[in-house]
Amino acid sequence: METAQQSDMKQIHLNSLFLKLALSVLTGMAVLAASLSWLTIRTSGQIFSEMFSASQRKIFGQIEERFYQMYMNLAEIANTVADDAAVQTYLTAEQLDGVKGQKLTWQMQSQIRRTSIRQRPNLTLFLAGADDRSYLCSQGDVVRVPYAELLEYPVTQKAREQPGRLVCNYMQSGFTDTMKNVPVIAACRTITDGRGHTAGYLWLLMKESEVRAFYNCFLTGISDIVVFNQEGEVISTNNPRYRKDQNEELSRLLEVVAQARKSRVYATEEVRNGETVCYLVQQFTNSDFVIAGVVNARQTFYEAYGLYRNILITILVACSMMVPVFILVRRQTRPVSRLAASMREQKQRRFTGSVPVEGTDEIRELSKTYNEMITDLNLYIRKVVETEEAKRTAELHALQMQIHPHFIYNTLAGIKWLILQRDTKQSLAVLDAFIALLRNTISNADAFITIRQEEQNLRNYIQIIQTRYGSKIQAGFYIQPECMEAKIPKLTLQPLLENAFFHAFPNGQRGTVNILIHHTGKQLRIEIEDDGIGIKKDSTCDPSIHKETPGTSKEHFTGIGIRNVDERLKILYGPAYGITIDSKPGRGTTVKVQIPYELYNQNERRTFKGRF
Repeated sequence: METAQQSDMKQIHLNSLFLKLALSVLTGMAVLAASLSWLTIRTSGQIFSEMFSASQRKIFGQIEERFYQMYMNLAEIANTVADDAAVQTYLTAEQLDGVKGQKLTWQMQSQIRRTSIRQRPNLTLFLAGADDRSYLCSQGDVVRVPYAELLEYPVTQKAREQPGRLVCNYMQSGFTDTMKNVPVIAACRTITDGRGHTAGYLWLLMKESEVRAFYNCFLTGISDIVVFNQEGEVISTNNPRYRKDQNEELSRLLEVVAQARKSRVYATEEVRNGETVCYLVQQFTNSDFVIAGVVNARQTFYEAYGLYRNILITILVACSMMVPVFILVRRQTRPVSRLAASMREQKQRRFTGSVPVEGTDEIRELSKTYNEMITDLNLYIRKVVETEEAKRTAELHALQMQIHPHFIYNTLAGIKWLILQRDTKQSLAVLDAFIALLRNTISNADAFITIRQEEQNLRNYIQIIQTRYGSKIQAGFYIQPECMEAKIPKLTLQPLLENAFFHAFPNGQRGTVNILIHHTGKQLRIEIEDDGIGIKKDSTCDPSIHKETPGTSKEHFTGIGIRNVDERLKILYGPAYGITIDSKPGRGTTVKVQIPYELYNQNERRTFKGRF
């Protein structure tokens, strides 16, 4: 006996919900592992950033060495050529013809060939002086820009302001055929004669891509390199956005360069948009050229170590480990899910069905109690539904019986008036119309009729009314053809038409009543509008409340008809449907009826049925 009790206690303990919830510890472990991984990555990133900055400074040293060598070559070529007497004479001589001119040209070419220009086949040298005297040291190349335009170039103007100094500048396009439409770096120097007068100018052109090749091999893909000339202008960069005017990043970089020159600190960091950005500045030896680098250390770290790939692999491994855990948790929580799903679906299932009794002890107890509750609730709902259906049916019949006496009373009063007038022929015509109305309304057991039938009933009714009261009030029918076979509850429009005839035109006034029927999508819209006296401002347009209009007989207006029609439509179709009234004193009244647009079906049920 004691062994069985211990076994039951053990089973209860192992099958308890508390034990299953203990699996949430796995989530805590996962969060802890993720936190430790994040901390490790962050620490490694900081160390990498420091090491990367140190390596970048060494790289800048190599770039400086290459750029400095190039600049010194350009300076050596420019100075050698500009200081040569043959070059100066070539540019300033009045005439260059005959043997003397050929000899002078040969001496100038020999001097140029003795420079290091042979080591740079892609370098273009161009000399120009007065009287269109020029020389282009590049075979097969042609200068397409007039000399006057060359003098207007910014690099030429700067060289003119600084005689004897080699000035470098960036140009969007060169001025020779080989350099046309290609970004170039242009170097310019003035050439002076023995008296110190400007004899001409020397231009050296090289493609900007050749300078960019000095540092492209060191870029990681997320680093930016910018080379500035003496005036702080960009002459080379791997990122085109630094060439745009009004550039915030370029302005910030120039500020860093200025601070570095002033404080002699050539490396700095700042946090921008949550990212650490490193700025490195290096000034070239014996020149005012500066190279600046912008590095996002974190992204560089991610790229260098393939961190995104490693994170993806880690996530995939974690997901594979979560599969067995998910299966285990799913097996234990499936009963709870079934119970919750069953509770959500009970409204559509009319509170039928039950859930399996399984799972932990707590869930089993919940399932049993839930099944018992559903059984009791279903029995109660059935009783409520039966009671409500009986109540709705009784209300509809009561409303219909209210309309019938009201309609018959007014019609018989009209026939009585004809008999008093001793108009036998007209009396028979009215009786025929009245008999047709009784056949289509009271004798017809159908709860719904077509718009076509309703129109005929209204025409018969108008004939009876006009016989008694005359034809001062005219009626017009405007019905959309596709609405003729739409269904409508019987005796819906007759009370509304009756109100229009007897209350819109008191004291024998003339007027018009129009019946308009159309449909928009799934809605059938009916409007009965008149041009009568309208409703006073202190009256309400609520169809359940009506005030008697002066000059109107109480025998024709009790308020029952329009109020009952509105209540009947709301019971049949819901509160969104029914009657609305729009009226302006002295301008008429429009009674609007809105019901669902449905075609009449001969096989449908012929009696009213309330909705629950």
